[in-house]
Amino acid sequence: MSGYRAKKRFGQNFLKSQDIIQQIIDAVNPQKNSRIIEIGSGRGAITLPLAESDALVTAIEFDNDLIGYLTKLLSKFPNVEIIHTDFLLYEPDFKDYMLVGNLPYNITTPVIEWACKRHNDILSAFFMTQKEVALRLSAKPHTKNWSPLAIFTQLYFEVELLFNISPEHFAPPPKVDSSLVKLIPRENIPVENRELFELLVRTAFSQRRKTFVNNITSEVFPKSDKIISALTECELSDKVRAEQISLENFLKLTNLFALRNILPYKK
Repeated sequence: MSGYRAKKRFGQNFLKSQDIIQQIIDAVNPQKNSRIIEIGSGRGAITLPLAESDALVTAIEFDNDLIGYLTKLLSKFPNVEIIHTDFLLYEPDFKDYMLVGNLPYNITTPVIEWACKRHNDILSAFFMTQKEVALRLSAKPHTKNWSPLAIFTQLYFEVELLFNISPEHFAPPPKVDSSLVKLIPRENIPVENRELFELLVRTAFSQRRKTFVNNITSEVFPKSDKIISALTECELSDKVRAEQISLENFLKLTNLFALRNILPYKK
């Protein structure tokens, strides 16, 4: 697209490598009449091959300067709908769709949160993110990348890092490597007391060098022997740190806190 420069304020880095585009399309494996929502169509590098697959594509683009170009590029595809809006404000009126997107760093976490809220409607998601973010999304306990983002994402999705993408495959090239991650919704979400779960996780990670007990009892939960008892029941030490606690144990701790009436201070 001549005469158009990527806009830094939108975090635009357009994919240009046909080899990488084909790898992404192979991973997505679009089928005729399957519903796909693309987040940030940009210059249509992914949109066009998705359209050619006869999938039903909803292309979301926020940049007004790209809408005319996309409309012309995709004019012969009745299976493509172009919507000019902020994706985070978009609400699909259909279900059972796939998500595909090259996500700028500043909207990656909000998009993940958007997907988590609608996990029952999503068949799969394929996101290009900064490699650093992909490692956080796919992290495991006992690693520095284990965090609330990993825990909340993996509560709703199985996360797989598919492959890395180096900067030269984009225009302009970003300063960091990117990765393609695949998210598949979990069928059964094993969580009760969701607000308590989220509060417990976020509070536990408030200061990573502190123990779980010291973090949660600093301002949020009253000190209680019940907390130590709940940790013991999960076979965890009272010196355990949040990064050492698995998703399963955070869920178990949440249920034990609720059962034993270990509740936060009232605001």
